[in-house]
Amino acid sequence: MKSIKVKIIITGVRSKVDRSLGLTLSTPELSTEERAEFMNLQGINCRALFEPLDSAPAEIYEIKKEIGKKSQSQRIRAVLFLLWKNEGSKEDFEVYYRNKTEQYIDFLKGKIDG
Repeated sequence: MKSIKVKIIITGVRSKVDRSLGLTLSTPELSTEERAEFMNLQGINCRALFEPLDSAPAEIYEIKKEIGKKSQSQRIRAVLFLLWKNEGSKEDFEVYYRNKTEQYIDFLKGKIDG
């Protein structure tokens, strides 16, 4: 698999619910082979450097977070949401979430020798 270096313009920025961003990028006109190289990278974790070309090189601001990795608490919340949906609970999800997490906290407290 090849790396691609190309000039781009960010033509759209969307804020997503999970606090990430969705970007729309435009490239110059590409040949069939060049487009194929982009298609080969679709869905693959990549690294990007966005560097303005119209100004002097500046310090690089690096973001070192992983894509698609949820925190443990986000994973627990997502699983509880699926349980809430599957159970067809009539209570609001926030109430369900608080009740279930309190039950788990009480369970863990019971394991502590005191």
